[in-house]
Amino acid sequence: MRKNKRILFTIFLNLLMSLFVIYLNPRFDILTLIDFLLINVILFLILRNIENKKEKELEDKINNIFILLHSLDIDSDNYEIIDDEFGKLRDEIIKIIIENKRIAENAEKNKETLREYTKDIAHQIKTPLTGSLLLLDLLEDEEDKSAKEYISRLRDNLLRLYNLSDILLKLAALDSGTIEMTRDRISARELIEDIIQNLKDYFINDNVEILLDGDDFNLICDKKWTYEAAFNVMKNGLEATEDRHIEIHLKETNLYKSIFVEDFSKGLDREMLEKVFKRFYKLDPNSKGYGIGLPMAKSVMERQNGELLYHKGKKSNAFELRFYN
Repeated sequence: MRKNKRILFTIFLNLLMSLFVIYLNPRFDILTLIDFLLINVILFLILRNIENKKEKELEDKINNIFILLHSLDIDSDNYEIIDDEFGKLRDEIIKIIIENKRIAENAEKNKETLREYTKDIAHQIKTPLTGSLLLLDLLEDEEDKSAKEYISRLRDNLLRLYNLSDILLKLAALDSGTIEMTRDRISARELIEDIIQNLKDYFINDNVEILLDGDDFNLICDKKWTYEAAFNVMKNGLEATEDRHIEIHLKETNLYKSIFVEDFSKGLDREMLEKVFKRFYKLDPNSKGYGIGLPMAKSVMERQNGELLYHKGKKSNAFELRFYN
């Protein structure tokens, strides 16, 4: 299309200049012929020069495309969009390079995360194993009267290993994305009441107090995984409060439905909040937990297009499990 326009422009320009020559010299003689030839030569040189410039520009653009193809680092914020015949091709190349860069960065982050997880998992498993081996040595050396105590402690360590392996399998399933979240219709109040009863069994040696208020509503969620998320958040709240007292509030709006788990501990600052969502991080190093509850709850909520939010108040704090309608 552009080539046709150039041809038409050349013919028009030649005709216009020829008419100008005829106007200056109406008689067709040798001078008129020379003028015609001179005009065509000048016109040819001008057009040839223009074509050479266009070819040079085209060659530069092609070279830039080759440079882009071999580039590994593109600053997308400073990338200038140029509308020309190579614009779409250049944009696609930029998109591919940026996407490949993002994939490479994510792969490196995942590699580092996997390295950290492996180190943490090895440490978590090694601790109860070391204790169990030590107890077995003591059992061999001590008299029968000490055996019951060591057997009890050995059972606790092995139970921790069993629970840890169960949690790690759940985390692996969540991270791999192989789990298909079901869409069960469940009562929020019934779910919380069931968790309250199991938490009272879990803290059987403590005077646990859990208050529940708010109107009941139905949740469309995966019942099993939502139970896991809410149980871990509520358990963390009880462990954070010295008198083992938390309050659960059910709230429903036109946009979302929420379960608030309110505790009365000192709460978390911004720096600490970032840390508690990292796996295997524990506020209390002496805690019997694994530092996995909150990260797991967050993953479960996000897999269901929900959120796990934190609210810090003057006298209390709350984690909110928010389900969007």
